[in-house]
Amino acid sequence: MATIINARSPFFIKVSDSNLQEATLKLYIYEGAKDTTPDAADLKYTITKSEIEENNYVVFEIAELVRDYIDVEYDGEYDSYCVWVNAVITANDENGSAISSPTITPDNSNQFIATEGYGYFEEGMNPEPSRGLLQSNLIAYRPDDGSINIPIFAEGTNSLAFYNNGQLTRTQVISDNDNTNQKIQYIASSGNSDSATYKERVLEDGGTFEDSVCLQSFLDSIDIGAFDEVWVNYDTGTTFTGVSNTSTEDTKTAIIKIKTLECSKYEPVRVTFVNKFGALQDIWFDKKSTESIQTKTETYNASVVDFANFNYNTNSHQMRTLNLMGNESIVLNTGFIDESYNEVIRQLMLSEQIWMTKLTDEELVLPLKAKTKSLQYKTQVNDKLVNYTIQFDMAFDKINSIR
Repeated sequence: MATIINARSPFFIKVSDSNLQEATLKLYIYEGAKDTTPDAADLKYTITKSEIEENNYVVFEIAELVRDYIDVEYDGEYDSYCVWVNAVITANDENGSAISSPTITPDNSNQFIATEGYGYFEEGMNPEPSRGLLQSNLIAYRPDDGSINIPIFAEGTNSLAFYNNGQLTRTQVISDNDNTNQKIQYIASSGNSDSATYKERVLEDGGTFEDSVCLQSFLDSIDIGAFDEVWVNYDTGTTFTGVSNTSTEDTKTAIIKIKTLECSKYEPVRVTFVNKFGALQDIWFDKKSTESIQTKTETYNASVVDFANFNYNTNSHQMRTLNLMGNESIVLNTGFIDESYNEVIRQLMLSEQIWMTKLTDEELVLPLKAKTKSLQYKTQVNDKLVNYTIQFDMAFDKINSIR
């Protein structure tokens, strides 16, 4: 299995040998099918470093370089965003002669795959993320009669099983063809659509959604895709040898408990963000939301005198507005959630890329940035009921200023 690079955290490669004088790193970065000998066009960086103080080693930090080539986008579709990284290293002694077998750490035949993920300080150097489920929470929420998307890493995941009241309702086997466009997969609970609600499914198919009291009453009474557990079966990346001297992968199962959001007079809002694994993750805010607008401008005083007629128009603006711009904000409430969602909120606050899906006559995906900069984590012991209120700014000017 390829080593995963969390590109938002430092990733170090150490080259060492008792005769080492200098090492050269050629860094190939590319998308698509895995290639142990990538094309010359994929060579992005060549770096040479000399060992110092007779330590007999050099260290390269490559995450910052790799991250330039990962650009996560979201337009309502859940796609895989990662890149292959080949680190080709040569080492020379003080005479300039090549060292045949320097020690390289981590040893992974110099083949890596990088995502927009990150590690925490307490996880140490070069933390290895999950090989299966690409989210931290084992409790998730879904809208009534709605679907959710489970992010998984295809290379290590074997299958997903969906249960309802202890009964298996659907199984999905995961395949991996070593292409970056499917390394991160999003398994929709509905099985055939990643749209979360009935309204989204209508709009996705190009239909027109005509809301009414009768329709809402009908939708409130049905739940086509009901399920309450998802079992994610994956390999840990650890191998062991059995009594027959055959090596096998150690496997585990992550069980996600699914809770269905109760019907509410408020329209649930789906916020999608890039989590610590570099995957897109949804969080539902199904309680009160409020929108507002803030403006900023410059002003100047203009002369409105018509000297030819020796008067001025009292309808003219003496104080003129210049460069008036507006930015909208939205305040969202999660409703009462399990305290294990503290980790989801943490990753939302640490995310650099956030979007909101807004349903009108069409599905509209809008980029956000978190305006709330400080939150106190809540627990059931201290707070009884856990609810988070977060303010977001729209990550664009309301007046189109793109030039």
